[in-house]
Parts: sequence; C-alpha cells; structure tokens
Amino acid sequence: MRRIFVILICSILLACTSQVKEGPKASPKPIDSLEIYYAKGFAVNYYKDYKELLVFSSDRKDTLHRYYLSTVAKEGFVQTPILRLASLSSVYAAYIEELRLEEFLVAVDEKNYINSESILKEIETREIVELGSLDKVNHEALLMAQADLIYTFGWQGNAAGIEDKYPNITFAYAYEYLEEQPLGRAEWIKFFACFFDKEVQADSIFQAIRTNYENLKSLTEEVPHRPKILINMPFKEQWHMPGGLSYSAHLIKDAGAYYPWDTLQKTNSSPLDWELVYQKAFDSDFWINTGAYSSYAEVRKELPDMDLFKAFTNKKAFNNNARINDFGGNDYWESGLLHVDEILADLIVIFHPEIMPNRDLNYYKPLADE
Repeated sequence: MRRIFVILICSILLACTSQVKEGPKASPKPIDSLEIYYAKGFAVNYYKDYKELLVFSSDRKDTLHRYYLSTVAKEGFVQTPILRLASLSSVYAAYIEELRLEEFLVAVDEKNYINSESILKEIETREIVELGSLDKVNHEALLMAQADLIYTFGWQGNAAGIEDKYPNITFAYAYEYLEEQPLGRAEWIKFFACFFDKEVQADSIFQAIRTNYENLKSLTEEVPHRPKILINMPFKEQWHMPGGLSYSAHLIKDAGAYYPWDTLQKTNSSPLDWELVYQKAFDSDFWINTGAYSSYAEVRKELPDMDLFKAFTNKKAFNNNARINDFGGNDYWESGLLHVDEILADLIVIFHPEIMPNRDLNYYKPLADE
C-alpha cells in the first residue's frame, strides 16, 4: 500500500508544471532593501509586490542563486510563507527554533543529531521523516514529506541533479559557513526568515545577539595581556590552521587573545607541518578545539609530542564538546552557529577568567585528566 502511495505522489509531481524561479521578465529598481550589517553572502531587495533574495560567492563577484518571493501565487515565484519545510542539516535547527518555524517542519536529515528541544518535541508528537544527506537522499521519504522548501548547504549544490527530479521544491542553499565574521554567520537568520516573511523577527533576534557580542567584546579591549592560542588538532602529521581572516581567528581576537597565524590574510585553513606549528606555538597559553580528544590521557596516548607544548603540560586545553547528545550531535555546531555571543563569552571566561569570574562555560569544557 505504501509503495502504491509513493508511486501516486511521484506521478503527481511529474505531472505538475515546473516552478522555475525566474521572477519578473524585467527587474525594476527596488524600492527598499533589507539592512545587512555583517553577512556578505546574501542580500534582499524589495519591490512593489515581491522581494528578491540573492546569494553570492564568498568574494561577492558572482550571484550563485536568485530567488523571487511573493505572497501571491504566480509563475516564476516562490510563494511565501512556506508551509512545509525540510532541513538537510541539524546546523539549521537553531535558526528554525528561534524563528518559531517548528510547526512547518516535515523532514530532517537525521533526527538523532538534533539538539533543539523544541524540534525534538515536534518529532515526538507527530511524524517528521528522515531524508539523509542531499547526495544520498531517501527519495521515498522526500516524496512522502511533500516539502515546499529545503534548507541545505551551498557546497552541495544541485547534488546528483536532485533539483531536476523535484521541480516543485525550492532548494534554499545556505553559505553561512563562508562568513568570516562570527556575527556574519548569525545574521544568516535573515536569509532563513525570508521564506516565511519573518525578516522583522529575524532582525530583532540578530540585534539582541549583536548587542551582547559587542558588549562582551568591549570587555577585552583593554586587557593588559593577550594570551597566545593554539587551535585544532593535528591530522596525519599536519595541522590545518585557519587563516587570520577566518571565523575562528576573529573569535580569538575578540575574546582578547593572540592568534599566531593572524597575519595569514585568508579565511581558509592552511596545512602546516608539525615542526612549523611547534616553532610558532610551543609556548601557547591555551589549546582549544581539540577535536576527538576529551582527556589528557587520550592525547598523550595518540600524540605524545604534545608534551612539548606549554598549554598541554600546564593543562590549559579546552574542547568545544560540552553539549553533545547521546548520538554525537554537537550543539556547538547547531545553536552555537547562531548564538556566537555565547561562544565568545566562553572564550573570554577561558582566556580571562578574572573578567567574568561567576560565569560558567556553556559550549566548552576543560579536558579531563584521564
């Protein structure tokens, strides 16, 4: 019976007219635009009876995606607000939760990796199907979900021609992970909000995060000492160090610390030999984001040369895994991508405990002895 239902749904989809998001034949001058403060990857223009959502490459030289949105159903436009939403990554859960979109959610990639309590409650009370990843999507589940919109990573693109197979579904490709500024990543909540006509709510949420972040950052501007920070873990004799313009580098600087590779004028990571990292960071005061390692014993067993680093011998190592669920879903990569102010607060507590002595860590925790 279920197989017959799926075949019927498939036939209906194939019979429907393809909803090509071409928009108007001639674009007039916009009458307004959404104010974007930090994010570089998208823009929103408003016209008389529709809006245009643009998604750019990291250098803003190319427009990667263009969506025309209207509250009125018409050919070539995405009708808003969206009524049936699918998400192909748990990293979007915080944006969905903060915008109160849980009731529209009909499908997720994998339920077990989600940390959002409100979304988990929805999953418990009604049927929300699992789709898997975009390149290995469960087509039967996707057909049953009857989603109008799918949030997914920009780097996945039109995986395996999936857009061609589902012309009635809008694929919203998000590139928040390319943003250099932490607040730029948080500001992508406005992108997600556009499909539900919730830009005002999104801006209010963002402004609260922005204000808290900037207030926290101001606490470190006059610190007498900026500790040196080692980040990440080596893999196959190499460390992949984020560039000096990266998200991680900005967080370290804003938390009142010194990042040894801040002169690398790039955002992406560079593979560096162990010896080069040792020469530049052996005297680092703290080691953060230690990957799979949760204890000094684990590190010493797998990486005995870490005993040569000051931060390790002084037991000043911290990992961003304080909020991992039973299945390995790390909330640092979920709610932390939106609440970058809370991540900044954690780093300030680690690097400068005297500034906020009564504040507990949220996303980070020190490595255990054993």
